[in-house]
Amino acid sequence: MVNMFKKGFIYLALMLLVLVSVSIESASAAEEVDYEEGVNNLNNTPENSAVVGDRLLKPEIGWKRYDDSNLKIEYLGDVHKTQNNLYYNSGYSSYLLQHPFNNELNGIKFNFTGTKIRLIGIKSSVYRSSNIVIEIDGVIERFNQTGVVETKTALVYEKTGLTDMQHSVFIYADDKTSKVGTDSSVRYDLDAIDIDGDLTNIDSSESISLDRNSLELLEGSQDKLIATVTPYTAKVIWSSSDESIATVNQDGNVTALHEGEAIITAKIEGTDITATSTVTVKKPNNEFSNAILSITLVNGITKEYDVTNNVLNDYLKWFDSAQGTSTFKFSKTISPYKKVTEYIVHDKIASFEVREY
Repeated sequence: MVNMFKKGFIYLALMLLVLVSVSIESASAAEEVDYEEGVNNLNNTPENSAVVGDRLLKPEIGWKRYDDSNLKIEYLGDVHKTQNNLYYNSGYSSYLLQHPFNNELNGIKFNFTGTKIRLIGIKSSVYRSSNIVIEIDGVIERFNQTGVVETKTALVYEKTGLTDMQHSVFIYADDKTSKVGTDSSVRYDLDAIDIDGDLTNIDSSESISLDRNSLELLEGSQDKLIATVTPYTAKVIWSSSDESIATVNQDGNVTALHEGEAIITAKIEGTDITATSTVTVKKPNNEFSNAILSITLVNGITKEYDVTNNVLNDYLKWFDSAQGTSTFKFSKTISPYKKVTEYIVHDKIASFEVREY
């Protein structure tokens, strides 16, 4: 019996050891990182000192480097993978630009969190594109990979000061602009990505939202609605439920035309995915707008009154409809402490003019 207990205890201990080992291996796998974190600055300076064009073999302090082979980077079209120990992590990815080159079907896409980004590639005096487009959250900038001498693992682009959030990036070449080399051999490439956050998986689902669910405008005024879409390359189609009240162009600019309410709809082209904003259009409040009404009487005397638009409109209506000895009353301040009321007789008016200000 004692031997049976001993054997049972040994068996239980072995099982616990196996479970602990499995747990440790699982934890280690979960903690595995796919980037290299910077521990030194270029030339061992106290602060980051690398600038575009420098060879940057390792990320600087405050940066994480992700290799071009990272599975969270999506390559569209005909990408070429080159293995060479002279580059970061022994290789890089490149696109050969041959006309016609469809930018929508060829390019590099990835998402990341953080406030800054650097692209590591190749600078060369030949065979590198001089006009590469990078779209960060749909905002376009351009950079080039041309250089006086060839520099491998070079810092070719840098952007800092971004909002600390998830960003979408799309990189492609503008084949309609000048490039260095011949059309059959010009290329652009990616060796690595340096960021201060993390690469994140690309969300393939589609969505759209507007920055405001409602908008209040005065007749004749304008404002702009901003649509945020996923993916950010999706095309947005704008429309108004009543264009007699408010119109919208394809940039999201809303123009208020007439008092009332209209629904502005932003729709992802080719889908039923929409977002809406209710636009309420009101008439301008002219109560506090002013004008000078100058009235010349038949006896040659001129009277001037500083009036609001409401008073002016009342006067114009009275003048058109009244006649004979009908009068219109004006209140006039002649000193800080004294106001007077003057009455203008309709048939004593020779002419009048309005000067708005």
